[in-house]
Amino acid sequence: MLALKINDVKSFMNQLLIGGTFDSFPMTEASVTTYNTFSIDGWINRDFFDTDTQDILARNNIVYSPWKEIKPFCRSIIRGKLLPLHLKIIFQFMPEQVASVLHKEIYTEADASIRGFFLNIQYKNQTLLCTTGVSMQSFTMDKSQERLWDETVLDFFRQLNVGCEQL
Repeated sequence: MLALKINDVKSFMNQLLIGGTFDSFPMTEASVTTYNTFSIDGWINRDFFDTDTQDILARNNIVYSPWKEIKPFCRSIIRGKLLPLHLKIIFQFMPEQVASVLHKEIYTEADASIRGFFLNIQYKNQTLLCTTGVSMQSFTMDKSQERLWDETVLDFFRQLNVGCEQL
């Protein structure tokens, strides 16, 4: 697990809430606290869609809405000059999604015990933290995939010129 404190909160939040940087990331949950607390579950209700769309979602193993679809709701809650009291967004990548979304190959068939790779973003007390995590189906002492995911996120932030410090 990697914990990063983002140095330039405004720039990162612009990329998150206005830019398209995170648009394709699958979002499992979001919570925004302003005058109320608003919670969004990113799980796609397949029964809502027609059978063709359900087939596409199933075939592509899509279970969570992309950030692009949820972002406008979060942005509308945050709008104005007042910062939220709290913001939490959790992105979860299925192993096969990591390579396509972050343009890095870190999954092999030997890693079938990996359930997902997580990127957690939390703004609280005027501090923005990002943490990484890997969910495994069973306990393992091998932390190579976890280290590789941490490096992938660090590389991604470097490409975005996101200044951060490891905690």
